[in-house]
Amino acid sequence: MSDFPSHRLDPRMLRVWYVSGVIAIVVVALVAVAAWLAVWAAGGDVLWVYLAAGVLEVICVVDLAVSPRIQYATWRYDVTPTDVDLYRGVFVKKRTLVPLVRVQHVQTKQGPILRAHGLASVTVSTAGESFEIPGLAEDEAGRLRDRVAELARLAKEDV
Repeated sequence: MSDFPSHRLDPRMLRVWYVSGVIAIVVVALVAVAAWLAVWAAGGDVLWVYLAAGVLEVICVVDLAVSPRIQYATWRYDVTPTDVDLYRGVFVKKRTLVPLVRVQHVQTKQGPILRAHGLASVTVSTAGESFEIPGLAEDEAGRLRDRVAELARLAKEDV
């Protein structure tokens, strides 16, 4: 278990994280405008709305500038004949080994942003949890899903 998993996410996942971050910034701005209008209509002091919205926007912009590259650099995965090995984390490194004998189902999914970038995610589910590999090319995600399902079936036959 000392070797890190060797497979990385698709580089297009960076763009997905950037687009998601921009959407978050726009949502925070819209909420700030609504809060400003509510406070202004009630005759309150809108200075606090400006300060709170400004702080939130700065946090979102800094997160957008830093987080995607770090996430991309730290995400790795492998599928072995016995386990799905996931490694991720920025400040807290998390390594998860999902025994294939415990896998109940595997699925691929795409939201509109992933679909626009030709990506999909693979979710491996056990009785207690689900584990997601977030940014794979569509064809690679399908192959990985099928491989994990086949290896899980073989692992259960061996038990």
